[in-house]
Amino acid sequence: MEIKQHLNYLRRSLVFIVVFGLVVGVITTVIAQNQPAGYDAVLSYELALVNRSTTPDYQYGSYYDLKGAELMTQHAMSLLRSPAVIEEIYQAAGVAYSIDNVDQFTSQFKTAQDSSQHFSVKFSRYNMAEAAAMADGMTEILSADIAQAQTDTNGASQFKLIAHEPVIVYSVVNVWLLTGLGVAAGWLTAIVLVYLRRYLQN
Repeated sequence: MEIKQHLNYLRRSLVFIVVFGLVVGVITTVIAQNQPAGYDAVLSYELALVNRSTTPDYQYGSYYDLKGAELMTQHAMSLLRSPAVIEEIYQAAGVAYSIDNVDQFTSQFKTAQDSSQHFSVKFSRYNMAEAAAMADGMTEILSADIAQAQTDTNGASQFKLIAHEPVIVYSVVNVWLLTGLGVAAGWLTAIVLVYLRRYLQN
């Protein structure tokens, strides 16, 4: 089938394609307008060395300290994928929760390691009070775990979690962007349906 034949075939189905795309766009607009706006929170944490481990290789002490901080940073990030720890965060925040889907429950916190001693956490809530409470609960639970996770021979914590002031911003649903994407997706779907109908007819 040549390009000209494709264009002629699509032209005969143009009304269906346009109408289908617009209907999908309208449905997307209605859904987007009824989606509640939320709050995006970003927390920044830093692992600080407070007690150095005893080592005979003192010339490598700084390297060991840096490597230890890096491993503790990764440990702290991994805690936010644990269902048990996430439950503790909700309980510390005093926010109600339910686990309908384990994968969704354990993926609500997005973590990023910015350096060997620094990492950030992003999450969203539907109101600012809950976002702030979750941020405080997260800091409380992570700080307690880090204090106990690595200790020296005297039982003193080697690392301390330093929490920077959380940033919480109002996030509005971009209705027009979602509508445009809905229309485009509708047109593509309509074209596929047109060719599917032609295939079945042949």
